[in-house]
Amino acid sequence: MRANKAESLARMADWEHGLIAARIFVDEDIYRRETERLFLRTWNFLAHEDQLKRHGDFLSAYMGADRILVVRQSDGSIKALLNACRHRGLSVCQADFGNAKAFVCPFHGWTYDSAGELKSGPNLESCYQGKLDKAQWGLVAVPRVESYKGLVFGCFDPEAPSLLDYLGEMAWYLDCLLDRRAGGTEIIGGVHKIRVRGNWKLAAEQFAGDNYHAIMTHVSVGSAWADHQAGRTASGFAKILGQPGRQFSSRQGHGMAGFLVKSSGQPSFAGDSSISEDQGIVADYYKATRAEAADRLGAERANGPADGAGLVFPNFAFLSMVLGSSTIAVFQPKGPHQFDHWRWGIVDKAAPKAVKEAMFRCLHVWPIGVADADDGENWGGIQSSLDGPMARRLKFNYQMGMGEEGADSAYPGMINPHMIGEFPQRQFYRRWLEYMTSENWPAVD
Repeated sequence: MRANKAESLARMADWEHGLIAARIFVDEDIYRRETERLFLRTWNFLAHEDQLKRHGDFLSAYMGADRILVVRQSDGSIKALLNACRHRGLSVCQADFGNAKAFVCPFHGWTYDSAGELKSGPNLESCYQGKLDKAQWGLVAVPRVESYKGLVFGCFDPEAPSLLDYLGEMAWYLDCLLDRRAGGTEIIGGVHKIRVRGNWKLAAEQFAGDNYHAIMTHVSVGSAWADHQAGRTASGFAKILGQPGRQFSSRQGHGMAGFLVKSSGQPSFAGDSSISEDQGIVADYYKATRAEAADRLGAERANGPADGAGLVFPNFAFLSMVLGSSTIAVFQPKGPHQFDHWRWGIVDKAAPKAVKEAMFRCLHVWPIGVADADDGENWGGIQSSLDGPMARRLKFNYQMGMGEEGADSAYPGMINPHMIGEFPQRQFYRRWLEYMTSENWPAVD
């Protein structure tokens, strides 16, 4: 039975031939398998350290279908706890974030401290006749919590490699966002949460390196921002995507696509699309700090891929210096037919106040104001199409750019020398298939 299931999944995710079955986006059994075999094994994004400054600061997160409490401890460390009371399983915290000395289950009043230890409850001694060992009934802790330059991840699988090894070559690219300047990054603007009709993989694969969609999906942005006197027209995205750039993909399933910085020192996306004073402020800031970034990271990372979109497998995404803002995001699955899209603005901690304020305003234009709405329409439309029994039998074409990928001495990982292609998507589903069909943590060959 297990062999048959693996063979069936391999036929549905035929990454070698660039054919992906529509069924993987709608099947309830496949989703349940993802919650067990994928999200319980991979490193899942939980928080940015900047969100948890003081002892007792907490926020709610998810690891697949499981709700998690992420809490700053008295010794400065960060713990992740399964947000489920050990008595009957009700969430002990309903808030999205805050600061608390204790978490109290609203059902029977079992009370846990910030480390998840069971401390008290109504009449515990008399009701259990002194036989309850509270030390054995604390909240279940996520056994592995690690950070990479401010980003906190958790993993349930003891066999998984360290976070740094899991990121592999992607860490090189993440540094372009996280480590441009001393002091790292901070979150701006709180969290933006959007409930999306669609399968979470549609969003994940797009951020892994799908620039192709922008030409058509975001054409309305180009039309709205067209300025014929200044030479900017509605064909702007097609022109932008023709500029020099690279796609990167990793055997771990990570991927991204980014532009190379122009000789002027301005990021390609920001320079050609800057239509506002705020975007100009941000573009000038990146140009002014480029030399510092080069000293820290090297010329290759200061010069690109410096601005673009990326994905840490399976569901953590980022945009770096796109139209005046940088963001991090996560796609939280809520069954096969919908997911929550959470997004935060992120900025160099050392950036001047005026730059942070400009990036905050740009954030609410792009991506939150226009791009997220465009993408959500597509993802929801796909899911509606797949309500039909014939549509669910389709195999989708992921063959763009086959054979173009290869090594590049300037950049780690496998590289597509073009900005448009589907190699990162094929690698995403290759890794997805390995998790879905392996009994243990799937090693990378």
